[in-house]
Amino acid sequence: MRPVRLELNGFAAFREPAVVDFTGADYFALVGPTGAGKSTVVDALCFALYGSVPRWDDRRAVRLGLAPHVSRGVVRLVFDVGGERYVAARELRRSAQDKVTVRSARLELLADPAELDGDSRVLAADSGVTPEVERLLGLPFDQFCQCVVLPQGAFAEFLHARPADRQKMLVRLLGLDVYEAIAREANREAAAAGERADVLAGQLGAYDDATADAVAGATARVDALGALADRVTDAAERLGEAAAAVVAAEAAVATTERERVVLAAISVPVGAADVDARRKSAAEASAAAARVVADAVAADADARTARDAAPARGPLEQARRDHAELAAARDARPGAAAAHDAAAAEEKDAARAAADAAAVLETARAARDSAAARLDGADRELARLDSERSQLAALRVPDGLDRLDGRRRAADDDLAAAAKALEEAEAADAAAREARAGAPARAALDKALADHTALDAALVRRPDLAARHESAVAARASAATALDAARDAVDAARATRDAAAHADRAGALRPALHVGDACPVCEQTVTTLPPAADGTALAAADAAVAAADADLDRARAAAADAAAGADRAATELARLDT
Repeated sequence: MRPVRLELNGFAAFREPAVVDFTGADYFALVGPTGAGKSTVVDALCFALYGSVPRWDDRRAVRLGLAPHVSRGVVRLVFDVGGERYVAARELRRSAQDKVTVRSARLELLADPAELDGDSRVLAADSGVTPEVERLLGLPFDQFCQCVVLPQGAFAEFLHARPADRQKMLVRLLGLDVYEAIAREANREAAAAGERADVLAGQLGAYDDATADAVAGATARVDALGALADRVTDAAERLGEAAAAVVAAEAAVATTERERVVLAAISVPVGAADVDARRKSAAEASAAAARVVADAVAADADARTARDAAPARGPLEQARRDHAELAAARDARPGAAAAHDAAAAEEKDAARAAADAAAVLETARAARDSAAARLDGADRELARLDSERSQLAALRVPDGLDRLDGRRRAADDDLAAAAKALEEAEAADAAAREARAGAPARAALDKALADHTALDAALVRRPDLAARHESAVAARASAATALDAARDAVDAARATRDAAAHADRAGALRPALHVGDACPVCEQTVTTLPPAADGTALAAADAAVAAADADLDRARAAAADAAAGADRAATELARLDT
């Protein structure tokens, strides 16, 4: 982009029309005292192209672009790009409420690249100008300010900064920090991609053994698992029977063990041998008594007496039977334990097979449940359709349908009567309108009455409005005086700041200067060394300039507000007088 001609009127410090002609200038410099408007020329160039200025720090704020006490400002830039000549123009307007807005914007292509004015073709207007300029120049506003227009004060800050700070400043001004963000994002994506690659490599490694033989083996295992599922079904039944047998055997063993404990507690009574001898003697005596009745009676009585004194035989006989059952149980116990161990091992194998079969069974159950759900949905839909069919079959012609025709004819008669009444009403309305048109007009009297009322109100308001106008004129004069004082203060602060900056630059050169040698800047002989650099004075001067600029902005705003107030008061007074 090459600027050709810049026209300003009512922009910032240029209240009067001004023209900056760049024709034939390959290199140029804007020279002048502080406040002469050098930076405003660059601001106007940026505003014409992008509708904003980097010094404003807000792309939506345009109030600072309009000169004080003016209601209209125009910036027009003629520039060349790629052998074609373009014109970018923007207009600022101040409203009655002192609100500054961009009223219109245009980007045009001149038909003759050698002319500054002439036939042109509009490329964009209003909000479409900035996007078209960005497309034409290839730079958005931020990059244009970083690469083409260096913000005021950034170069001096760059010269006095440390090397590390200069590098940071260059990165900020040129927008190079985006590459750091790109590098961080690229590293993050590379790390994530590396992790995904490692995970995928591990997953692929897990499939290294997926050969044709492995597939065949897996198929065979699937078939074997199917056969095993059938065997598991059969074994599950046998396992139930074996489990029942194990439970019965364990119950029998427990019962036998309890009986063994009871039998082990039984002991042979004392005197059992004597009892046995007496039993033999009694038997012999019984035999003799059989042969000898008389002796048998006596012997029987003695034997009965002896038998009554001896212990009962029932417990002894029961103990003998219990001993026999215990011996048989002990002989059968090893075989039952072996059968129990074999059944337990078969149970474990069957449990593993049952677990594998359970997974298949769960899958089948899920399929069965899904099919059942679909079947239920189909049953509900069928029931709904049957219900609707029953309802449709129950439909019949409603009662009283034959009476509807009579009601319709009655409604037609009512409609005809209403139409006739409407015609009569319209005729009466037309007659009333004709009568009103022939009556005398009251509009002139009503207008005169309203004018008299407004005049009385205006006469009452005028003294107060005249006083307000005089007060606003006085406030405008006072604000103008304050504005002039603020401008003088800004000029003085900037002159002081320039002197401090000059002294600071000279102090920065002090280490390289020697009395009698040539100055590396002006090449004059050094007679005295300048004072050492003192950054506090320059910082204080910069702060003073910033404070003075702030005071000037406030004074400008106050002056603009006072002028707007005076203009509004004058306008209202003139309208009231009229």
